[in-house]
This record gives sequence, C-alpha cells and structure tokens, in this order.
Amino acid sequence: MTTTQTVIELSATEESVKVQMAAAGGKHLLADPGNHPAEHFKEQMSRSRFQTRQYLTRFTENQSDFLYSVQKKHRTPLRDVYFKYTSMMGSHMFYVIVLPIPVWLGYLDLTRDMIYILGYSIYLSGYLKDYWCLPRPKAPPVDRITLSEYTTKEYGAPSSHSANATGVSLLFLWKICLCDTLTWPMKFFSLIFVIFYYLTLVFGRVYCGMHGLLDIFSGAAVGALCFFIRIGVTHVLRNFQSGEHLWFPLLSVAWGLFILFNHVRPIDECPCFEDSVAFIGVVSGLDCSDWLAQRYGWNLVCSRYGSYGSKVFLRPLVGVASVVIWKDVISKTAVYTLLIKLLKFHDDRVEKAHLHKKTSRDVECSPYIGVPKIEILGRFLIYAGIPITVFLLCPVFFTWTSLR
Repeated sequence: MTTTQTVIELSATEESVKVQMAAAGGKHLLADPGNHPAEHFKEQMSRSRFQTRQYLTRFTENQSDFLYSVQKKHRTPLRDVYFKYTSMMGSHMFYVIVLPIPVWLGYLDLTRDMIYILGYSIYLSGYLKDYWCLPRPKAPPVDRITLSEYTTKEYGAPSSHSANATGVSLLFLWKICLCDTLTWPMKFFSLIFVIFYYLTLVFGRVYCGMHGLLDIFSGAAVGALCFFIRIGVTHVLRNFQSGEHLWFPLLSVAWGLFILFNHVRPIDECPCFEDSVAFIGVVSGLDCSDWLAQRYGWNLVCSRYGSYGSKVFLRPLVGVASVVIWKDVISKTAVYTLLIKLLKFHDDRVEKAHLHKKTSRDVECSPYIGVPKIEILGRFLIYAGIPITVFLLCPVFFTWTSLR
C-alpha cells in the first residue's frame, strides 16, 4: 500500500469518526480501545497476530446492531437496575469480599478450587483481550449500562465475566452432583439457582451492551477450560503434599511473576492487566499459605455450622474487617517500604507517569506505555497477602474472639 493510499484511507476513517462522534453527542469513537483502523494494529502486531485479529473482527463489526435490537426489545427501568447491580457479582471487589467466606464457614476446598479457576480465567481472558485487541460493542447505538466506567476501557473479547461465571458455575454444578449429604430436592433447587446465576451474569453482559456474542462464547470457553484443567490437576495430584517440598512456594511465586512479566503487550492502554496481577498474586498467596500450614502442621480449618452452631456466621464480620485492614490500611505502606527501602528495587512509577502524561489524548485512548515494574511486584504482594490473611491469620483471630 502506498503512502498516498494510506493517507486517503486514514482521512476517510477520520471523517467517519467525526460522523459517529456527532451521533454520540460528542463522544469520540476512538476513546475506546480497539476501534482504530486496521493499519493502526498492523504496524504494531506480528503477522499471525494481526491476521487472527482481522479474522475475528468479522464477528465484531456488526455486533452493536444485534445488541441494540436486544436492548430495544427488552429494556425496562427495573431490568436496567437488576442487570446493572448483578454485574457486580463478576467484579474485582466482589471476589475480594465474597471468596473468603466459604473458608470461614468450613469449606476451604471450595474456595481453593474457585481461586485457581478464577485466577487463571482472569489471566487467560486478559491475555487474549490484549492479544486480539478487539473492540467492545460501539456506543451508540447501544447504551452501556454499568456502574464502573473502568470496565468500558478494556478490550472486548473474551468476556472475563463470562469466563468467571462459566468456571464457577461448572464447579458448583460438579460439587452439587457429587455431594452425598444433599437430598434430591435440595440438589434440584441448588442446580436451578446456579443456572439462574449463570444466565443472569452472562445475559446481563449482552443486555447492558458490554459484550457481543464472540466475547461471550470465547469467555465461556476460557472458563470451561480452566475448570476442566483444575479438576484434572486435582485428580492427578490428589495425594500431593506441598509441605514436603521446599521448592513449592518458590516455584509458585516464580511462575506467577514469570507469566505476569511475560504478558502480551496490548496496542492501546487496557486496564485488565491489573486484575491479572491481583488474581495471580492471590493464587501464589494461597500456595504459600497451604505450604506453611502443611509444613508446620497448623490445623487452621474452621469448623462448620453443624459442629459449632450459628456463631460461625459472625466470622465474616471479623474476617472481612481483617482483609480490608490489610488491603486498604497496611499493605501499600508495608509492601512498598519492603521493596524500595529494604530490597532497593528501582521505583519507576514517576517515569511511567511522565510517559502517560506525555502520550495522553483527549479524544482517543492512549498508546500502551506499560505498567511500572514496581507496581506489578507491589500489587502481586499486596494481593498475595489476602489469602495469607484469610487462611492463616483469620482462624487465629476467630480463636481470640471465641468464634472457633
């Protein structure tokens, strides 16, 4: 392609953007990642990566028309509120608060499985988002119904909500079917509840105009893959005792940092990598907690309702407070003091902030600059501290407060 042809194509694209900007009431189409013309990605992608993206764009080009028809047919004020708030069940903060609760009620294995499935679902869906760089459905014509503008700044496919919902739902269906203590009516109603949860979360992404069908199906595939791998690994390593091996926590941390520092670079800024860092940190924190408990014979499993009574339901009050204190009060100061003051890691946050300011644009998303390395390490350690708090410290706090 000649330079003249490229200029003509880009000019035509800019004119099209102006028309869509006017239709959007002043919002520029390029403010969302993934909407630049093909040349923007071709120049910065490998040939195979670009060809894959170009093939997948045939499924995203007209996805907004279908979502608009769904919204036009089904939208009501009550449904808007319902799907807007239920979407929070797939949010970052929801998992921070809710995931530990089964541990405190005596169901440690359930949370352990969910952490692995969710952690790698988030990482793999985020990796593919940044690899494909596909756009979300264009707004307009769709209306994006969301409580978090943060998520609108991410690429579209795969949907992390769909990945999480699929992985967790399959896990619960698996656990329910294998449970010998549930009667058939209880199993039936439990299965209906899980299916209702799944359909709410997945259809809600379409109803809210956040994801098209490619996003939903690719996200579901990621979640199913992570579920089956977790079940397979659990079966193969059912007799494995991590506490017997000194290398286990070192390998877990090294692997976590390896996949984070070798994450694919998106073309434009996309914040989903932050969730990947957080969840991989949680996985490594869980591995280290398991290793410590097994290594030193700490019996920190919380008793269940059947053996301890209704006092078990007071544990989340102490537990959630402990997690919030670690995450929002103690962790940042402690972790960054350790990394910068004691271990002498280079603090590159100012350099990255300067580059972000230099490349920021008013009407389109900024080119990818990258996350400061110190922030990757810091966020990883902060979130690794959450399972340590949940699995190791909270049982001690429950003993002190006569809740265990």
